[in-house]
Amino acid sequence: MYPQQPQPSGGNYYRIPEKQPKKLGFALCSFIFSLLPILLCCCNVYPAVTVFLLLVSVLSLVLGIISLASHRDGKGFAITGIIISAFMIVSLLFSLIFLSGPLKDMMKFSENPQEYIDEYEETGEVPEEFEKYNDPKYDWVWHSMGMNSFSDFYGQYLQQYKQQNAWFLEPSDDGSSNSESSKSESKESSTEPTTRPANYGEDPITI
Repeated sequence: MYPQQPQPSGGNYYRIPEKQPKKLGFALCSFIFSLLPILLCCCNVYPAVTVFLLLVSVLSLVLGIISLASHRDGKGFAITGIIISAFMIVSLLFSLIFLSGPLKDMMKFSENPQEYIDEYEETGEVPEEFEKYNDPKYDWVWHSMGMNSFSDFYGQYLQQYKQQNAWFLEPSDDGSSNSESSKSESKESSTEPTTRPANYGEDPITI
């Protein structure tokens, strides 16, 4: 007869290792942060907003790299976050370096549009502060729009601006705009003397 094999005791049975939770935190944050600059690109008007979006993209890139280097889960999220954030960093740096000046000039124009329109209609020339865009290095921008120079772009831009904002820039009977006439009317009303009715039997009092 064969010798009897010893039976394993109850405490020596093989235990199935517990399933470890997935570590998706870094990869998922990298992917989400990489999408924020794309979703907020419509607000990217001021340089401060561009700097904020640039910092968010850098954070996304760092989190994605850490997730891959530490062999965490969510490799697809991490790789996607790295690719998108790297592209956004390049785009935002280009915007911050090359487009900050034009954005400031657009804001300057929007503050006093009637003044620039009147000056162009009177002289037919681009204002001195905008002459820098006639530099040949900007020609590729105007050529891509089907125009020969910034002067052509400026004239067409003013025409479109007047059409889109005719309610605001529409001249009154004396040739001034509604905004200017309203300002002059407010000044006249503030300086015009007013007469306060006096009591019965007294002369009216002028203020």
